[in-house]
Amino acid sequence: MAKPQATFFLLALMLTLAGCSSFGETKTIARIGNAGSLDGPYYLKRIFIQDTRGAWVNFGYGSVGGYPGASSDIGAISYPQFIKGFWSKGRNVDEKYFKISAPIDLELAKQKIDTLRDYYVDYHNYTAAMIVAVDGPRIQVFYTMHCYAKFSGCIPRENADPNGWVIRSPDNTTEVVLLFDGIGESSDTPFPGSPYDRK
Repeated sequence: MAKPQATFFLLALMLTLAGCSSFGETKTIARIGNAGSLDGPYYLKRIFIQDTRGAWVNFGYGSVGGYPGASSDIGAISYPQFIKGFWSKGRNVDEKYFKISAPIDLELAKQKIDTLRDYYVDYHNYTAAMIVAVDGPRIQVFYTMHCYAKFSGCIPRENADPNGWVIRSPDNTTEVVLLFDGIGESSDTPFPGSPYDRK
């Protein structure tokens, strides 16, 4: 029979290890959010990303155009696991409506983010950001460290990206990883119950 002290020690050790694992899954990976488009003006009415903490972060920044688009302090976000939302194409007149509700491959997203966070020889994540970009019904989620060679000398470590996940951003100014690439539903009229539905 195990002694009470030994039992307590084992229990404490298990809780400590579990806590470390949980922290790794829920640590803050960005405090800046961007939302934009790849093909002209859009209105991002309500776009939420859920992270591993269970928190929902809103990237619905209203009228946007171009990449990376509008920027906001999002407080803190951890690894993403779900995306849902509504957006429309057009500036003053909504030409088309879109919506999505889909899981994000959490494990793959985590691996990609961790790869980029450890990609550079000597650059840290002071301005790391999560970026939502729309292109018609297509919606993508990127992660970037906002490292610009012109200012920071962003030198990648040797063999830092064996899987080839690190790519150039859509505007070709820095490195990003693509966390989600999905196609939402399309409609010529607002979806019932959506933020665009005025009935």
